Amino acid sequence: MAQTGNFKSPSRLESLEGGAGSSTGAVPAGKAREASMSGVDFERRSFLGKVVGGIGAVVAASTLYPVVKFIMPPAAKEVAEVDELVVGKASEVPPDSGKIYQFNKDKVIIVNKAGSLTAVSAVCTHLGCLVQWKADEDLIYCACHGARYTENGEIISGPQPLPLAQFAVRVEGDDLVISKA
Repeated sequence: MAQTGNFKSPSRLESLEGGAGSSTGAVPAGKAREASMSGVDFERRSFLGKVVGGIGAVVAASTLYPVVKFIMPPAAKEVAEVDELVVGKASEVPPDSGKIYQFNKDKVIIVNKAGSLTAVSAVCTHLGCLVQWKADEDLIYCACHGARYTENGEIISGPQPLPLAQFAVRVEGDDLVISKA
């Protein structure tokens, strides 16, 4: 049987609100809205909220990870300390000059004053700045606050509280060997 005319099939909302074609009676408008929010619609919104939250968490983590890795210092590698170490060649420190070398965890300055080698800590005892050899004044100088030391690390002048720690240095062949004093 074919239907003709202006027949309109009832929509879901009309049936919930009690419109034309409803056999259950009238449902208040607030209940109709509540009924449409329940079930599938609510589950879909909950799922989409979780997906958007998850994507936001991934974006935040991928942004923060490199920042945290940049800020955090790398883990210090445990290196066994040695009593003696070849740090370089004697030719690297010509007469009336000085050069800084790494010895275990310390920085050591080797000074060659007229062929006589001395080795002392290269870290100023005032604030931890690196010192340098000033050949024109025959002294070890800290540029941070003007501390002055002899080539043996003894205090000449300045704000430093202690002399520089001494190390032993010798030449074997052409190698410079530093050891704990």
